[in-house]
Amino acid sequence: MIPLLLAVWVHGRPAVAETVLPPRIRRIVLHVPGGPSYARPEQRWLFFKPEQTLALWKPHFGTHWILATDGSLWPRHPRVGEPASAPLPVTASADAEWRQKLAREAEPVYSHVYGDNPHSCGIEISHSGRSQDPFPPEQVRALAWLLRTLIGMSEGRLTPASVVGHKDLDRRPAYASEDCERSGCPLFADAEGRPYRRRLDPPGSLFAALVAEGFEVPRRPSGEDAELLRAEALPSGARPRRVSR
Repeated sequence: MIPLLLAVWVHGRPAVAETVLPPRIRRIVLHVPGGPSYARPEQRWLFFKPEQTLALWKPHFGTHWILATDGSLWPRHPRVGEPASAPLPVTASADAEWRQKLAREAEPVYSHVYGDNPHSCGIEISHSGRSQDPFPPEQVRALAWLLRTLIGMSEGRLTPASVVGHKDLDRRPAYASEDCERSGCPLFADAEGRPYRRRLDPPGSLFAALVAEGFEVPRRPSGEDAELLRAEALPSGARPRRVSR
């Protein structure tokens, strides 16, 4: 019998073993579903449960997993007969069954981050997106376990530096209309005409919480939440003004 962790040959080429993270993945992207919602202030900084997040996603959008506040993991598409979620075994190393499951779920390419979908997998952490709202310890502990496990499944391709926030990869401004997202299209801006950022997730407090769990993601020394704090300063119910550039 061929050992589980070895490659096998399929159609004349080596196939990656099921317990190895798909070779296409070069980054792990962290998201939160809550956000500034400039056009619809009533949806600003809302907290979405995993069930609500799944219901809101369009068929071709979304991350690979949702991590709930209790530390349970919700895959985008569980297999028929599998439960919608499962608690992560954070007190032990991932066994072969868990590694197979994670490798399989990481394989599809979803549209979760602008410009880097083919090379990444995404984790949605249930949270409002507001800088001062805490991440429960159970959730952070589960996230640290998941990140360590995925990195360990990458055969050396990934390190903690491969873990990034959604805001690190999508630096587009907050366009006022989804039908016009290019140079010259109207933007949401502050009183001085400075455009707001479209993506502000996750808050820097998530990375600080991971450090407390012994998992440090290299980050710039300052300014982590500068754009997030600008968006949070908008009065409740107010929409920013639109400007054209």
